[in-house]
Amino acid sequence: MGRLLLYGLMVCLVAFGFFVLGTLLWATGTDSAFLNSVFYSSSSLFLLAFAAAVVDLHFFRSRSRPIMYRPLSNPKISVGMTAYNDEGVIGPAVKDFLSHPLVCSVVVIDNNCTDHTAQEAKAAGAVVVAEPVQGYGAACKRALQEARKNGNLILLVEGDQTFSSKDIDKMVAYIQNADLVLGTRTTRELCDPDTQMNWFIQYGNIFIAKLIELRFWSRTRLTDVGCTLRLIRPEALDALLPSLQVTGNSFSPHMILQALHQDLKTLEIPVTFRKRGGQSKGVGSSYVKGLQTGLAMWKEILLS
Repeated sequence: MGRLLLYGLMVCLVAFGFFVLGTLLWATGTDSAFLNSVFYSSSSLFLLAFAAAVVDLHFFRSRSRPIMYRPLSNPKISVGMTAYNDEGVIGPAVKDFLSHPLVCSVVVIDNNCTDHTAQEAKAAGAVVVAEPVQGYGAACKRALQEARKNGNLILLVEGDQTFSSKDIDKMVAYIQNADLVLGTRTTRELCDPDTQMNWFIQYGNIFIAKLIELRFWSRTRLTDVGCTLRLIRPEALDALLPSLQVTGNSFSPHMILQALHQDLKTLEIPVTFRKRGGQSKGVGSSYVKGLQTGLAMWKEILLS
């Protein structure tokens, strides 16, 4: 039913464009009856899809799974940390996460760094593994694979100091109710004022997150699809890894989509987000890269 609602919304958005064009033509004295009829008919399709989804939610709510409760008596966290030319910040980032009492190891993924990132990570106490396939998604998947070898929980994080080990406690508290705990950077009270989350990146993430909510109607609540910080159970990761195929910047929502396809229970919580150290190699605060990544995410949501 979520797919029906999502497609209905897409049809309505396209039809709204026709309606605006028709209104402009009408204002200039041109007959726009056809364009307006397209808008009204498409809007009707969306309303029907929305009504069907509401009926589905109301009458078939019993299909929802009960509250998950699986506490861990002795949590040990293995951290998988991505890195690309983070020489100046990787050392403090590794030390920060290694200082947490629940962390048993940190593995840093050297994604073809051309500086001294690997050496600095080793000096700080991390295990360094090279990933030859270039890209944020390739580094994230390798980080998850390597971190899976230790501990009974896996934490994915970037090595640019945007995230803090202090959020581990809250994520562990919520993992008892989920297979995958996702961070969200859209809580403004927990974000430094000078982070890369400008208005375009923030609201773009919220928009894509709500499309995923529509696609998986009543099964998840999301406000951010680009947050790297996430904690996952090893058995859930084992089920998820074979389906992770994206190597580029749209990996984060891809992972969320695949988790939902496999009926894993996801739970999103607010985390702190700080100004990154060094220069961003991903989307950062770039409007162009943000738009390109957003369109790739949108395509996957529609076709997955």
